Amino acid sequence: MKQQMKPWQVRPIDPAVMRSLNHFSRGRRNAVRGVVGAVRQGTLDSKKIDSIRANHTEADMIAAATMLEAPNGLRKREIVGLVQSDIPPFHKLKAYAGPLEAAYACGFINAWKDQALLAIQAINRLSRLTEVPVAAAISELREFAETWGASSYLASKIVFADQFFDINEKEQKELATVIQMTGHSDDQTLHYTTLENIDAKFSIFIVAQRRANVFNDYVEGDFRRFYSLSDLVSTPVSNEDCGPFLLRAVCSSLIDTVRALWSIVNLKGRLPSVYAAIESNLDANIFDLLISCHDEVAALTEPKLLSVTESTHDSSSEDGHSLLLWRRSAAFLEFPSLCRYRNDIDCVVGYRLISPLLSEPPTWTGKKFNNFDTLKKPNGRFELSTHDSEDVSLDTFYRTYLFLRFIQDPMNLSLLSSEDVLQIFDSTMRLETLLLEPELKTMHLNASDEARALISVLALSLYRNKSSDPDIDFDFRESLVEFIIANFEGSIPKFIDNLAPSSSEVAHYILTSLDEVTLQKMYQIVKSPVEAENARREILTSIGRRLGKIEYIVEAQAIETRAKVAKLKSYFDASRMFVDSIAMKKWLSSNPSSCTELYKALLPTLSTHVSSPDSALTGTRNVKESDIVEFPDKDIYLVERIATEAFREFCVNNEFGIESYLGRRIRHNTLHGVMTQSVDTVLQMSEFNPIIKGTPFGEALKIWQHSFNVFIERMRKEFLQFRNDARPNALFNSEIDPSDTVTKRNLRQLLNTLNVSAPEMLDELIVTFCWGQIGPQLEAASSYIRVKMMQQMTQQLDQALQRFNGPEELKVKSALESVITSVFAQVASWFQAPQTGFVPASIVEICNIVDLEAGRQSTPTKVVGDRQNVKYFGLSVHRLYDCLAVLLGNAFKHGRPDSDVTVKVTTAPVQTTKLHALDVAVRSSLPIEGAKECIERMQAALGVSETGRDMVSEGFSGIKKVKFITRLNEGKSTVEVGVDGNDIEVRFRLKAEVVDEENGY
Repeated sequence: MKQQMKPWQVRPIDPAVMRSLNHFSRGRRNAVRGVVGAVRQGTLDSKKIDSIRANHTEADMIAAATMLEAPNGLRKREIVGLVQSDIPPFHKLKAYAGPLEAAYACGFINAWKDQALLAIQAINRLSRLTEVPVAAAISELREFAETWGASSYLASKIVFADQFFDINEKEQKELATVIQMTGHSDDQTLHYTTLENIDAKFSIFIVAQRRANVFNDYVEGDFRRFYSLSDLVSTPVSNEDCGPFLLRAVCSSLIDTVRALWSIVNLKGRLPSVYAAIESNLDANIFDLLISCHDEVAALTEPKLLSVTESTHDSSSEDGHSLLLWRRSAAFLEFPSLCRYRNDIDCVVGYRLISPLLSEPPTWTGKKFNNFDTLKKPNGRFELSTHDSEDVSLDTFYRTYLFLRFIQDPMNLSLLSSEDVLQIFDSTMRLETLLLEPELKTMHLNASDEARALISVLALSLYRNKSSDPDIDFDFRESLVEFIIANFEGSIPKFIDNLAPSSSEVAHYILTSLDEVTLQKMYQIVKSPVEAENARREILTSIGRRLGKIEYIVEAQAIETRAKVAKLKSYFDASRMFVDSIAMKKWLSSNPSSCTELYKALLPTLSTHVSSPDSALTGTRNVKESDIVEFPDKDIYLVERIATEAFREFCVNNEFGIESYLGRRIRHNTLHGVMTQSVDTVLQMSEFNPIIKGTPFGEALKIWQHSFNVFIERMRKEFLQFRNDARPNALFNSEIDPSDTVTKRNLRQLLNTLNVSAPEMLDELIVTFCWGQIGPQLEAASSYIRVKMMQQMTQQLDQALQRFNGPEELKVKSALESVITSVFAQVASWFQAPQTGFVPASIVEICNIVDLEAGRQSTPTKVVGDRQNVKYFGLSVHRLYDCLAVLLGNAFKHGRPDSDVTVKVTTAPVQTTKLHALDVAVRSSLPIEGAKECIERMQAALGVSETGRDMVSEGFSGIKKVKFITRLNEGKSTVEVGVDGNDIEVRFRLKAEVVDEENGY
């Protein structure tokens, strides 16, 4: 590691750098010389680099590249043997016009001529990766990695090989070695970012949304500063975009720069001025070799990017042919046809994915499309050879792409009939992510009442995703309410049945839009939170049955379970810090990152590795032994990344996070009202009126009151916020510091618990981790508000009134000091005790609930066994309730009347975790008549799949429900049945979180 030069030390400058000054134009030479002199006395930072690059001619850009990027240049570039940590995830440089940045890139490559020639040849060889046997392909990757090290280009090839080659164990170990050569064990961000871009397990729309949310405050109008954003749109979408595109490549590596120039050559007909700059500025030998290799690759058959099963698969989901080709083409942009296809989709879909980050409304560069009849074609199998032709066969994604091209012309958008809109919604995908607000408003304005209702649903879905203001969707919400009242007597279930969503996409819009938060705001037809819960449950059940989606039925039942368990305690305490943990868990399940998916896949083998490191590790879901053998710290890295991303959402998510709580407190003026009301009451007391009104004392109080109101505004805007560059004094921080003692302890606790858990428990354990992580921040904020802020305002009051010492004046001052102490204590109390939305309960309490619902207060269930009064927490309570409600209900209904029902509990703590392993048995007496049929019915239920379609058509209930719940918790069903004489016992096992007595959650 190079030692940092101190600012006052003289930095040695290579003579070649000084000679490169002569290559600048006269008008620039003195300015650059001054910057070089400043670099000699200090450090080279982004501002100085920008000063050297602030050129207006291609010749000056080449000179700047020579000075900065050449061997022994000011930036001290390394171009071979790179590791992932050598590639900066972002840069802060200003990008210039495409031809200027092309010249800069050429200057960089020209300065490394010999290496550039080798790089072009190496890329030429790797373009044939799919044509050679797997062993030979991995050998090529290894040779490339040995020479060049890490790059975005190599990462895309490695991910493609790892995900889509049929690799045996030996080859997997070899590929793991290649990954290690790129410094994977020290920094894995580049690899996992690329994995998310290419692998269909990760929704590219969710990936893009998550990254846009994370980097929104840092982009400053140029999304290509971050490679995780730039790689979402892996080709330049316009001449203007070429500058940032090329600068991102230069900042990454020589290999990525060569690949970027190769892409420009593939797109030269679309980017003529940028191509001309490359042609005129690139070294002649390098240019000739680049064109020669380009032509060789162009003559090859395109690589097969789909398996046989995928190429015949007709799907409306995210594994459709055209979408898979778009994502995987990023690994083979050397091929002109794939590069142009990728570019066509990038200009339309890719550009819309990053549109929230743009400082100005997007300018569409995709080709115009006006043939609406093509959009009405039935679904078929998309083929690359028919792309952009009239004979193209459409799958859902390609139809979406054509529709987005169609509405680039606002006139086309205004001509859509209601029938057209309904058909488009039913046959496209992810419009809530891809449409812009002005487009939705135009569609809403022009639609019939029936179509306007569906557009309102889509609009609500869009605003749920994009807006930080939960009230911005007011117009669309009101329009939908009026439509439901006028046509369906105010019945939301009738409205949903009328929409009759036959496609999963329309169902997705409905379920995303009409969540409980939105339903509660439909005040005219939803009168209470309970009605909102019931409406949401009916929507989920209706759509789940119509589409045969068991996950919707499960969610509907979860709402009912939550309501029943909440009888033990109020679900929402508005006076305390609140995060909707249930909504967060749902979000985590719906928005998995690459780290989450990989960790869930690895968890069974990681658990085996922990318990028996010498045992053979046979993975699940394509997990390979080398994943554990080669990367023993992978689980630590993955858990840290998962926790970091989840904690940020826990803090700043606008729907369920602490940010939404702070927003309500701030946006709806709760803070201002609480803090000023008591002060105003004192100042308006009639007994104080003579001493205040029209007196110098009163004037001094006005001055202090103004400063008090100013301080409240500071609290709103500066302190009760999450920290960033613009708010350095904010009391809360959404970032995780892995070196912090509390964080280390929480991460270790999380890791230990996960290693003995099923993958399905990951999300709820992450929620528990987040509460443990935010605890110290809440305590610190509460203390700061109650002590330091209160003292500051009390001191300001003293200073304002220090010359007034009469008895009546001191009486006013004393009253004000008292209310100041009180109001700051009240605000501080908001941040003291977390209320998670989960209700802790013991087995005894859960059984009491079931007894009450069944009307068995006179013959309550007997609970026996050890630790029967231990309180469980989180969704573990919901699981236990669901299981016990089913088994006890069966015992009450089918057992001998008036006989005792006993629940036996055996529980043992799982070491180093907050889990207990529970064995629960429900014992009851068999009926006098029909005992045999009862046993046969029970055994039949145990013998069928708990995930079959009958779970939807016949209802998510009974023994199959208990099997389903325990399978999610333990990885397989743990339900067993035993008969002992006249008694029958149904047992199940699962792990459950126990209440943290120290923190109260």
